[in-house]
Amino acid sequence: MILETLKTLFNRDLNKLKSEIESYHTESSIWTIDKNISNSAGNLCLHLIGNLNTYIGAEIGKTGYIRNRPLEFSLKNIPKSELVQKN
Repeated sequence: MILETLKTLFNRDLNKLKSEIESYHTESSIWTIDKNISNSAGNLCLHLIGNLNTYIGAEIGKTGYIRNRPLEFSLKNIPKSELVQKN
């Protein structure tokens, strides 16, 4: 029961993240930051994916995933299609 609930919640939230990334009109706008925002949507997306791959994949699922957290915040201009695919 708990496993099914978690699957439902993760799927719901990942689909929302996918929808948010796909809603950007231009690829460059995904990587834009404003004076009051320290991280772009693209970097936050990479960070969320890194968290899930680390804590759910590597820890619980024993996938062998090795995280490179600094890249989650330093990578730029990854195509929208690649972000959605990673999601």
